[in-house]
Amino acid sequence: MPHRRFNRTRLSPHDLAICERVYDQVCADEHIDPLSSDAEALAVMIVAIFRNITTSERELLEGVRSLRRSKGAEQAR
Repeated sequence: MPHRRFNRTRLSPHDLAICERVYDQVCADEHIDPLSSDAEALAVMIVAIFRNITTSERELLEGVRSLRRSKGAEQAR
């Protein structure tokens, strides 16, 4: 069963490592410049999802990808 966490204000080094791996993976997959505003928005999104929805790395990565795809589809309209 996935671990659920609701709006924790502090992240442990383990939590940050999970978020960083997801961030690095999405940046690499989508060729996002880590110094861009898109990368900053991505980091905020990852931490928000981690804090409010799931702490499972796999689910976090899937959730971020899904949200980015849906936002991309909205912007294409």
